[in-house]
Amino acid sequence: ISCAKGEEWISLRKIVVPELTKSKLGPSLHRWVNPSIKNDLLPILDKASKHNISIDLQKLMICFATDTIFGIALGKQLKTLLNPEDPIALAMDTIFKFAFRRFFYPNFLWKFMKFFSIGSEGSLKKSIQILNNTITEAQEERNNRHKDETFDDDLLWTFMKKVQVNGHILPSSAIIGTILDILLAGRDSVATSASWFFWLVMNNPRVEEKIVHEIITILKKTRGEDMGGSKVTHSIESPCGEETQEWMKDPLTYEEVNSLVYHHATLLETLRLYPAVPKIVRYAICDDILPDGTYVPAGSDIILSLYSVGRMKSVWGEDCLKFKPERWLSTDEKRIERHEDGYKFAAFNGGSRICIAKYLTYLEMKSVASAILLRYELSHVFDHQVTSKLSFTISMKNGLKVNLKRRDLSDFDVIN
Repeated sequence: ISCAKGEEWISLRKIVVPELTKSKLGPSLHRWVNPSIKNDLLPILDKASKHNISIDLQKLMICFATDTIFGIALGKQLKTLLNPEDPIALAMDTIFKFAFRRFFYPNFLWKFMKFFSIGSEGSLKKSIQILNNTITEAQEERNNRHKDETFDDDLLWTFMKKVQVNGHILPSSAIIGTILDILLAGRDSVATSASWFFWLVMNNPRVEEKIVHEIITILKKTRGEDMGGSKVTHSIESPCGEETQEWMKDPLTYEEVNSLVYHHATLLETLRLYPAVPKIVRYAICDDILPDGTYVPAGSDIILSLYSVGRMKSVWGEDCLKFKPERWLSTDEKRIERHEDGYKFAAFNGGSRICIAKYLTYLEMKSVASAILLRYELSHVFDHQVTSKLSFTISMKNGLKVNLKRRDLSDFDVIN
């Protein structure tokens, strides 16, 4: 869908966009995101915390994002959090790695390698085939089931039910290509953004405190302070073995996640400084003139550096390099203030090509971040250097190694 044009692009967006609107994402959170957090991610973090083991949080975020997007798109439980060496997960790593190499090879060289399926292009072809086969198998599974059997509304099943839009029939290759696009983009956008979010929050204790305080305030309203006569304990594990049952047994619900205003502002601020896709490249198919009068001849490559725009004083003011979530909030900090110019913040692109999974990315990031920050304090591993890596996305070159400690909620006045 990223590269489609004309009628095919219109048809694909008519199918996908309604399924990824904010109001449609509640079931996805309940069925795929929260179970992955509760059953797979939190036990890993709990073990690391108890045994003082440092973890690579970026690696865990990649696995988490992989598991959730496969569930949402294909209805498939991949469980890479429990098995990081899963062939499908490794194939996704290979695709990002070798597709990016094309930017550094002369066109004739990588096309020659692609034609003969050798070197990096051979590995890339095999990895794409692994994912294509996975999607095709899921299609056949649905086609072979009895007509009376029902399916959960994952994106693939939605595509198959709406294969014809406005008289235009989508070829199978378009469906496979779009699902592949969603799998790849859905994984890296969440994993990369969540990793930078945690790094920025660790470096800004004031922001971390406000996020946790907001989560607690919401949980007091939605889950109460008195669970059947047992008051909420100061810490996650009380001396008597009781846990803050209603607060800790499950991640935040869809309604609770959508109530997080300051947390959402923090995500926006993270994406301003570290957009998942730091630059966008466009190719001019004909002569054009930009709004400021700049002439663009046909055949030109236009590079938009979202990373640079997010750090320009002329756009964001003198404090553009400061991590300041408050810049996104109203004066009373009760709502997000939208910018009049929709392209001022273009981490998800804009206009007709705006990212179709924007709300899903927000939902996943807030869900996993709130679950972790409510339960654990994160700190840097000594001597671990965090630097960005040159790729399609702005990931961390050496990962994000952190230590975890159980959070003491008494610091937040849990008990009145």
